[in-house]
Amino acid sequence: MNQHDLMVSVLTAAGGEPIEDHAAPSYTGKIADILFPAADVIVEVKSLTTDRAASSETSNAVGEMFSRHTHLGAPVIFGTVTVNLHELPPAIAMNTLRIAGKRVLSEAKAANAQLKATKVALGRPEAMGLLALITPPFRLDRRSIVALVGDAMRDNRCRSIDQLLLVETPLAAPEPYRRGGNSFISFHSRPDGERHLPQHLVEALGRAWGKITGQPAGHADEEDYHRFGATS
Repeated sequence: MNQHDLMVSVLTAAGGEPIEDHAAPSYTGKIADILFPAADVIVEVKSLTTDRAASSETSNAVGEMFSRHTHLGAPVIFGTVTVNLHELPPAIAMNTLRIAGKRVLSEAKAANAQLKATKVALGRPEAMGLLALITPPFRLDRRSIVALVGDAMRDNRCRSIDQLLLVETPLAAPEPYRRGGNSFISFHSRPDGERHLPQHLVEALGRAWGKITGQPAGHADEEDYHRFGATS
């Protein structure tokens, strides 16, 4: 089982149903993964499979971006150094994130298209669109992923995504990230939106995660996740 399949299994155990069971047999367009019919929630699952932020290609691209933007405060780099995003000017930090998180941006845009098409195909124009993004504990940390999905939504874009369900877990991850350890689930609404996943579904997902993975769900403030081993 890969991480995408793990997330689909958890959503199904929480009461979700395959979208294919609700679409017309003749439908061949883009489609999401899971529907919660009673709650009118459509879910598209995306998984990150490559630690792009740790690649030399990304490091080189960031270095080239720095060299072109020294007039905006980008640092001048000699040799190999570790750069803290929080020490960079905001515009440079965001450009750095966009380079390292190119896959996140593309997955968010693809998820939006699938959610939008599915709402039309199922005749559920007011359905809540949930992007469930599951990732190993890659160098691109949780807060960076949240910032990138928010960036994909800027200027009123990706309107079919109402909320992000972010899961960071070593379970079912590619090697060498497939090891023991805690998993972390959090929900993030649009900066300009007020739609939230119903509480009963949040609780059902927690129970389903415990049932499928053997990791019982607990509650913690997201800002404390790093104390339990999260990447942020």
